[in-house]
Amino acid sequence: MTGSNLEMRLQKLEDLTAIQQLKARYCLYADDVDKAQEFADLFTADAVLDEGEDFMMLHGSDEILAMHHALWPHIKLNQHFAFSPIIEIDGDQATGHWRLFQLTTVAGDNGVDQAFWSCGWYDEKYLRVNGRWKMREVVARVHFACPYEDGWAKTPFGEFLSREVLDTVKKKIKEAL
Repeated sequence: MTGSNLEMRLQKLEDLTAIQQLKARYCLYADDVDKAQEFADLFTADAVLDEGEDFMMLHGSDEILAMHHALWPHIKLNQHFAFSPIIEIDGDQATGHWRLFQLTTVAGDNGVDQAFWSCGWYDEKYLRVNGRWKMREVVARVHFACPYEDGWAKTPFGEFLSREVLDTVKKKIKEAL
């Protein structure tokens, strides 16, 4: 084994670990009302966070920061679990595919909170910026996002946030920019 081959293998392992840590921080900061800036700092300045046309598409770390602030008044609990990563590294760029399981409590309009569970996946693109891996694109999709009481067989797609609340969140994002 040559020195350069060993160095390349070691670099790949370090990159894999760094990207896994990046995703772990994504989950940790997404789930903490007080970590909006830390969450936004995980992304490149021109990043895309694509949560689907029916939910939200964000462009740039500034919009992502504004989303974090605007969304949390409507969320009581958020717990992301990302697992089973498939990560491919090509120099200073990489891609990742992760499975998602998420538990969320949404603040109810009528004072009655509602629990949801979601299952889906992430497809991501990463970029090494000044020696640090960042998220360049995150595409998130769900197989189901259902009320806890109903389960995915009865109500696979419940109303996570009402259209009115979602419109309010989007308005607050625009106002923040």
